[in-house]
Amino acid sequence: MNNEIKVFSSGIHNTLIDTIIPQDASSNSYNWITQDGRIKLAGGRIRTGGTGTVGKINGLWTGYKTNGDKVLYRKTTDKLQYYNGTNWIDILTGLTDTEFSFANYSSLAGAFTLINGEDGFYLINNANPDSAIDLYDSTKNFKGFIIVDRGRCLLWNRDNDKTGLYGSWIDAQNSTVYTSVSGESLGSSGSTHYTGILAFKGSTKRNCFNVSISASISGGTETFTDDYNGNLTSDKGGTGTINYATGAYDITFNNTTTSGPTADYQWQDFTNKGLADFSKSATRLAGEGFQFPQDEGGDPILNVLIGQDGAYYSIKEKSVYKLTLSDDDTNAENIVYRKNIGIENWKGAISTSLGIVFINSANPERPELTILKKNQFDNIEPYVITPQFKFADYKYDQAAMGTYERYVLLACRTSDSAYNNRILMINVEGNTVDVIRYQANWLTTKDDELYIGSPIVQEVYQILTGYDDLDLSIPNEWISKGEDYGTQTLKKFRRLRFKGMIDPEQTVEIYGNFDDAGYSLLATISGKAGYVSVDNPQVIGSNFIGTSLIGSDNTTSTYPFFCELRVKVPKFQKRNIKIKATGIGYVEIQQMTDWNILTFENRISKQYRIKRT
Repeated sequence: MNNEIKVFSSGIHNTLIDTIIPQDASSNSYNWITQDGRIKLAGGRIRTGGTGTVGKINGLWTGYKTNGDKVLYRKTTDKLQYYNGTNWIDILTGLTDTEFSFANYSSLAGAFTLINGEDGFYLINNANPDSAIDLYDSTKNFKGFIIVDRGRCLLWNRDNDKTGLYGSWIDAQNSTVYTSVSGESLGSSGSTHYTGILAFKGSTKRNCFNVSISASISGGTETFTDDYNGNLTSDKGGTGTINYATGAYDITFNNTTTSGPTADYQWQDFTNKGLADFSKSATRLAGEGFQFPQDEGGDPILNVLIGQDGAYYSIKEKSVYKLTLSDDDTNAENIVYRKNIGIENWKGAISTSLGIVFINSANPERPELTILKKNQFDNIEPYVITPQFKFADYKYDQAAMGTYERYVLLACRTSDSAYNNRILMINVEGNTVDVIRYQANWLTTKDDELYIGSPIVQEVYQILTGYDDLDLSIPNEWISKGEDYGTQTLKKFRRLRFKGMIDPEQTVEIYGNFDDAGYSLLATISGKAGYVSVDNPQVIGSNFIGTSLIGSDNTTSTYPFFCELRVKVPKFQKRNIKIKATGIGYVEIQQMTDWNILTFENRISKQYRIKRT
């Protein structure tokens, strides 16, 4: 008789005793990922942008340029910075040690990241990530947390109104908010190089776009046009740049000008009928700002998320509100959607294509991962998901959520830690949970790469990449179910078979625990052994999810193996197998078999028998 696991698809099951969970499930593990019918060692960790001092990351976000390039932003204890590919560059300094919220917005005026928090309300045109426009105006807007949806900014967490939900004007993206400038003089003729500041910057809150600069040169007219990514492209070979936030231009004509250059452009002030204008008329009109009280229970709004029905769900500690706006923006329904559900920390919920996923800790003794999604009648309802995982083993007062490929990620902490020290990797559709041991209080993705902000130092890391944890081996273990083969008789097996892929530098130790007597080493799988097929390498990327490469990351070769390991085990009623990779390199397990199982008498195991004296 043999006991074969042909597919690993269940993840961790730790709410029930380990003998009745699925055959391929893990009763406890960390830094192993269940994926595509296999388990594989989780990727490593790389520091992004150098070491930092003690503190924490108070914000981590990815902005987008109009050409699709990404910009990584972070808020440290006292600075707002962006990553230039090598170093973190200061944008704002002297900030308070509080968290920022971020939101992306794209319009005819460019691609922007809006940032709000206790320090202020800022706008960055992502083409010029080093230049932030201060949007705060106490007569027009507020400090708080924000999202942007359908051309409008929603805000909550005001200091003096923790239960109010606010909305800005809808950005019209036309002459209502755009001002055009034609023929602005940039200097006299007789030069090739011109620098300066466009005149619109007489107001510090303005952003320019659609810039065109031209002048007569020998042989005709040279015109520079705006690519919306900060470059002014000449039709005659000259070069130029524009900073949309500061108005600074720098252009070099292909030849000496015979007429003074002039500029045509447009500008917008987001505090005037835009995303930073929350004003409204005495009798509110469509498209203007709004405020809705959501006072049930008196507890503050922690997060506002967009549901599958397009409504806004305000999640509090003990209840959820639902705000539905009519298509013409003239009517609204603001109701208590559910009571006795909620979150502890504002980042403990996230909108996904499958619905709003959040860690429901309204009952702190029994937290449940919950999703708000449409039912068969097209109504949004809450459903508990992945109930096989014991979420009560962790604390969520500093929870942070993100998404990465097919996964929802939930950063949390163990009860003996003062900061987040676990990331739960949840495949909602696949109904699996795996545990990753990295410290994170913010998560974001950039170019299919996953980044986390540290809760203990002012550093950002790329994770699930490469095969080492800051040059060290990745700590890990995978523990099987308590396998009794469906019988209480004593039994033993003579061999273990494993099939998978392994790096030549990797070594995997296999341990056995028989009737809870403790783990002992049974055998070792070596990437250099004869059972590894070196003639059939598979090229994989250093950071990947799934079976194909992502991006242009470095590649490495891994090799298939199929081994039969002779082992010596006692008679037992149940056994647990522990898998532990000890080297640096890729490894995955595709199949595991207890080979040649022998059965014996129907007795309890030796260690539990009462000895006669």
